[in-house]
Amino acid sequence: MNIKELAKLLEAVSLDNSTGEEEITHAMAIEDGNLGAVSFIGNPHYERYLLTTRSSAVIVSEYLTLPQATDLKLPALIRVKSPYEAFAKTLEIFGEHRSLLPEGVDKSASIHPTARVAKSAKIGPHVTISENVTIGESSEIFPGVYIGPGTSIGKRTAVHPNAVVYDGIEIGSDVVIGAGCIIGFDGFGYVPMGDGTYKKIPQVGKVVIEDNVEIGANTTVDRATVAETRIKRGAKLDNLIQIAHNVEVGENTVIAAQTGISGSTTLGAQNIIAGQVGIVGHIQTAAHVIIGAQSGVSKSLLKSGTYFGSPAKNHREALKLEGVIRSLPELSERVKRLEELIAQHEQLE
Repeated sequence: MNIKELAKLLEAVSLDNSTGEEEITHAMAIEDGNLGAVSFIGNPHYERYLLTTRSSAVIVSEYLTLPQATDLKLPALIRVKSPYEAFAKTLEIFGEHRSLLPEGVDKSASIHPTARVAKSAKIGPHVTISENVTIGESSEIFPGVYIGPGTSIGKRTAVHPNAVVYDGIEIGSDVVIGAGCIIGFDGFGYVPMGDGTYKKIPQVGKVVIEDNVEIGANTTVDRATVAETRIKRGAKLDNLIQIAHNVEVGENTVIAAQTGISGSTTLGAQNIIAGQVGIVGHIQTAAHVIIGAQSGVSKSLLKSGTYFGSPAKNHREALKLEGVIRSLPELSERVKRLEELIAQHEQLE
């Protein structure tokens, strides 16, 4: 398609540096672009590539400010309200998109022969596949999956290879359970005994995963001690995340890889948790909280905003503190010199 057609599909605010007739055939990263490619800039770090890219078009923010020089040869600029959202749509148009959810409109269910499904499991309504086992419309259970008794799985949900869903788990519709996930294994609960050993606390609760949740590969969601561990509607979890017992993840919250959330913590709606964040137990976060990578959260964050550091604090305050820490070696040398001058002065007296 030509750039004008693409800009219309992306609901562009404007189209600059283009006749509108240039052909676009594929999508590429801006630093690797070539003739016929469309790229995007979602982070200011990549704006420098505007001067060198060979892409025919670049999707940018409507507010992008260009260099003042008038002799620069720039690609066509498709200005949009949200470059990330527009590029995601572009990849759907030009990419060979592989959905993690079951594809097609076939209402029949699919359970791979190597999957082991307990007879008392209920996998959605409509289609009975064996005694006491049903599967919802268009759901798919991949090779090597285990699904325990008393578990229910809704419609159009995919449980990917070698995932384990233990007994009594509730999974909604349009959910992705990534390869190697463990859903509903016991939470980490022990009582220290007088002789130095530990007695296991029975974990008798359950896990509830609401609709439109995506859980990445090798992520674990522990069973509650009592009551439930709950992942609310629309939440997106990356690979390699630990969700402990009795945690609640708020609606449309996103969590990046290698994050660990300790027991009985409640995350608010639309939180953004970056990679390698550690969160202690029995605290809560407000809605619209952002936590920077490698932060350690040691207390409740009850106001919306951005937090960073260990212990996590207001982002601006954390940056000021980081600046002070970086200057400590120089300050230390200055203190030493001042001490030497004071000592010399005292000797002269």
